[in-house]
Amino acid sequence: MAPRANLSQVAVPQDFKIFPRSGGQYLPREGFFYNTVLALKDVALGNYNTIMPIQRFTSERFPEPVIQFYGNGAGLPRRYLVWGFLMSIWNILFTSDFRTSLVTLYYRSAEVGGILFGPQDRGTGSLRLPATKENTTVTPPSDPSNGATNDYPSHPANNLPSNNPLPSNRVTIETSPFGAAMPARTVYMALISALSEAAVHGATDRLEETFTSHFDGFACSLVTRPVMPPRRTPPVYQWGHLIVALPQVMEEFVGRAEFRESSLSIKVDGVTVGLARFEVGERGEEGVREG
Repeated sequence: MAPRANLSQVAVPQDFKIFPRSGGQYLPREGFFYNTVLALKDVALGNYNTIMPIQRFTSERFPEPVIQFYGNGAGLPRRYLVWGFLMSIWNILFTSDFRTSLVTLYYRSAEVGGILFGPQDRGTGSLRLPATKENTTVTPPSDPSNGATNDYPSHPANNLPSNNPLPSNRVTIETSPFGAAMPARTVYMALISALSEAAVHGATDRLEETFTSHFDGFACSLVTRPVMPPRRTPPVYQWGHLIVALPQVMEEFVGRAEFRESSLSIKVDGVTVGLARFEVGERGEEGVREG
């Protein structure tokens, strides 16, 4: 089993464990982080206690690794995916192993599913690790009704999912770099931590207090809060708005090829509902100031 870390503020049970296996070709390092953020966005927008249907995730910017998960049935509980992504990405960083990887998930000593970080399907119908006695082949569902591929454009969609009570809401951001440059991986880990923590909340629940997030050992924090005074009429700041906004922040950083301390405004239908900052440090003690 892989070593554990405190990770983010998400309470990963001690009896949830991963068993990673890797081999074969090396895949783009940044793609592991970028595509994990996009996958976690979709996981986090759903009810934390529901089953996530089997899906594959990739993007135009980083076609590889393709991320696919599987479970003991038609999907996997979203909370298992959150725990699994947190532990998988930490393990990949801990080992500096960016090859094709199959991470088997165990809960209370029982195998419950797995996450595969692999190359593009070359027409074989499978995402395959190198053939050794330890490695396993995972075959994606051939029936689109049982499995879907989310191939994200370079600019991640900013609309809430169709089952959201406010599907017409459009989430946009405005960013303003203000401070020190940060290593890309520290920002990615802050994004992964924030999405994992936000997943616990309902997408349409109001985000009413200051929320801070960081990934243990990585000196970058996200701090966000509603505008002051808080809005009393729609649109109001919701967890789903933050979840949708975070991949857009990532895309701005990647597009500029610069990861720098930044403040941002989160808008819904052009109305600012929340403020946020990405800053150096493991917690944002200063809070978020009005711009």
